[in-house]
Amino acid sequence: MGDILESFLRVAMVVFIVGPLTAWVARRGARERSEATDSLDRFTVRMPAAIRTIIACCAVAFELLMLGVYVWQGVSLGEWDHELVWFGHAMALAGMAIWALLSIPRIDVDGERILSRNAFGIRKETTFGNITRATLHTQMMRIDLFEGDWKFCSISLEGACSLNLLARLEEEGIEVSDAVDGPMTKAGLCWSAIKPLTIVFNGMALVFSLVIAFMAVFTDAGARLLLLVPFLFLFIGGLLPLLMLSMPARGILEIGRQERELGFSFAEEMASRGTTGTSLVDDDWFIEISNARVVAFRRDYLKKVTAHENSESGDRCTVTTKGGRKIKVYAAGSTLEDLRSWFKQGAKARSTLDRAEDALETTSDWVV
Repeated sequence: MGDILESFLRVAMVVFIVGPLTAWVARRGARERSEATDSLDRFTVRMPAAIRTIIACCAVAFELLMLGVYVWQGVSLGEWDHELVWFGHAMALAGMAIWALLSIPRIDVDGERILSRNAFGIRKETTFGNITRATLHTQMMRIDLFEGDWKFCSISLEGACSLNLLARLEEEGIEVSDAVDGPMTKAGLCWSAIKPLTIVFNGMALVFSLVIAFMAVFTDAGARLLLLVPFLFLFIGGLLPLLMLSMPARGILEIGRQERELGFSFAEEMASRGTTGTSLVDDDWFIEISNARVVAFRRDYLKKVTAHENSESGDRCTVTTKGGRKIKVYAAGSTLEDLRSWFKQGAKARSTLDRAEDALETTSDWVV
């Protein structure tokens, strides 16, 4: 009976606390970005306050957990209480470290001046006249600015006023290119789709490992706890990303079917076009990565693309091939709308700002 109650409480916590809280953070972040100033002359790019606030609250909550146990039990702590106290300390420190990494980086634009502060608090200053180029990594949600061949700074695309920065760069005539400049291949698309999740999972493994190491020093468990660290990286940092491969793998397999039915080589065709990066929308091809999925179709392979609809598994549409086979395609709603528009009306020129807006919308759909 106790195991059933414990399982019920875990599910209830995810459904009624973690889920709504995550959705609230995503909505608040999107709202803060939408309500940010429209000025291209003076603005600040930094992580939305809602995200920073909730991380700080989580850190404080863990510290209060520690204090609560200590006050409830007094100085006569049992073995479990002692470990719970240090667990609260460790999680609070980890939470504050994540808060600092999210809160400290920022870019302040004041006229021609650009003042940057990185995660270590180091400040640098330059002007738009010294910025030679910029890169946009839509999968990693990052904007990089360069002075010559050297990177001046990086900032999250999810930050408030990030679109102001891209618009200002476009206004200044500064080239904003795709950060992924390697040849487009099926393996490259698959890796780009799961790379953000892989980094997130390995980051989680690192945070939990530091928490375990902290507890190993201050509790009686000692080295026994450290034995868990390799398993954390093996399971969270290794096994979970491998399981995530099933998401882009469906799109990659669909590219393979198109190769066989239409008689071409994807690698050779992309190489002959000189295609790089992870996005291609022209008269012949529609290739995008959305919600860790690869959406890639050649126009002469398709007969019909339906309007997207919501389902329990996310936004989806139905694609009918020339051979009559129907395929359910899952992706963000904006990507599916672009796919249908491309099929019915042809390719349209998409600026870097358009790609950035689609990436932010995709992130919101993915989280909520």
